[in-house]
Amino acid sequence: DSDTPRSSAQSGRESEAPSGDAESGRKPRARFEEVSLMDLDESPGSGPERSDSERGRGDRHRRSSRRRGRRGGRGEDQAGPRGASDEADDESESMPEAIALPLVGADAAIEDDFVDADDLSEILSRLPDEVPDYEAAEPRYEDEEEEDGDSPSRPFRGEPRGRARQEDEDEAEDALRAAARRRCAILVHADPDSLIAAVLLARDVRQLEGLWIYPQSELMTFFRSIATDLRDDMPIVVVGFSPSPARDVVQAAALYRGRLSWFDRHAWPPEDLLAMRNALGNEAVLGGEGLDSVLPLVLDTCTRRSRFSDKLVDLATGRFSQHDFERWGRLWRHRIGEIAKRTGDIRGDIAALLAGRPSDLAKEAAILAIPPVPPEVEWVAARDFPLVHFGAHVMVVLEVDAGFDPTLCARIARERYHATLSLARRAGEETFSFAGDEVTGRRALDYQAVAHHLIEKLEWVEARPEADHTARFRIRDLARVPSRLEEVIAEIAMGRSQLER
Repeated sequence: DSDTPRSSAQSGRESEAPSGDAESGRKPRARFEEVSLMDLDESPGSGPERSDSERGRGDRHRRSSRRRGRRGGRGEDQAGPRGASDEADDESESMPEAIALPLVGADAAIEDDFVDADDLSEILSRLPDEVPDYEAAEPRYEDEEEEDGDSPSRPFRGEPRGRARQEDEDEAEDALRAAARRRCAILVHADPDSLIAAVLLARDVRQLEGLWIYPQSELMTFFRSIATDLRDDMPIVVVGFSPSPARDVVQAAALYRGRLSWFDRHAWPPEDLLAMRNALGNEAVLGGEGLDSVLPLVLDTCTRRSRFSDKLVDLATGRFSQHDFERWGRLWRHRIGEIAKRTGDIRGDIAALLAGRPSDLAKEAAILAIPPVPPEVEWVAARDFPLVHFGAHVMVVLEVDAGFDPTLCARIARERYHATLSLARRAGEETFSFAGDEVTGRRALDYQAVAHHLIEKLEWVEARPEADHTARFRIRDLARVPSRLEEVIAEIAMGRSQLER
């Protein structure tokens, strides 16, 4: 005999069954190391006094459960008593001692054909149908335009199938509300900035009665002819016009109170702004306080978003990619400038932009002649601009003449001087736009944080709308105190930590 102590499990396996059990032909009583927690059924009918019929039903239930296990469905009727005993020995060796419990009572007869712990089909309830598919989520837009064309609408991946059905019902309700929405008439000023803003507004409204374009001198032509032919309940939106002549425009606008909305970037005389707000209501007049673009005013009221609308915003603010500009942006930037010179209803001219299929725009641009270079390129190339160096940045300061796009001029100037930042405004105006290009190898620059820092630090710097994600601010009384621009530039240089955080 060896002096090495043997574990209780080994001694249990090596011990022989009592002679009485062997003579009677019964199977040896299971040792406590071989008991699974699944065998400790404390239900009223689990004791040795249960009837033969109950024991038979339980045995058949356990055998069927074991056949559904992941051991390939091997049951007692196939493996025999020897195979069942071997399986019990394997289970006892892998079972930790912390869960090994002794038999309940000396006469407790627990059979070794226990339910396999790996088979949980009879223990766990069925999973519901609304189980999420854990896949990478994609940004969901109101419009389902794709980069290279439309794709069929599909539920948002990463959400339960039940939620997708709920979204389908919500979309159906939105469709009913859209069908009940009144058609809208849009009047836009004859300039590219107002025209792009009107296109984005028309894409948000969708049900368009007409989109008319007129110069400032023919504003009253719309109210005297076209507006009188519209239905009495039809909404009217005016984009980019100043109330001039003030008396006639205020009187005409007051006739459409409750259904007329007005957007304009220009600074109006205080008395005209007050008169228009009294005639239409404060919420119906957006702007009139001086801004470099009408685009953020329009985007504040838009409720829908699409990939192509985002691209139009980038094209209007000078953030477009070189890829998109070469494919279709250059053609349509030139075409928008040409359309802005026309008069009348222009829905047919901008139908492709309203549809929003970049693939169709690229195919059209590929077969047409390359449009001429934007005039902003020649304007920037013929002038010199002051440069400000601080840290690792170079900032170019521009004062753009009337008739040119300040955002496009700023981008061209940054490329010319290899500058990372630009500070631009229209000549004679007080609103500045602060923008730049991403620096390779650095984290993203926060231009809007710099604008907010200036607004909080300097009392004569005022906030301006930034719904198009362009950092803007106004320097009050700049014509009277030109030195304030130098103070702003110095504050930007000293507060560059706001830019790089």
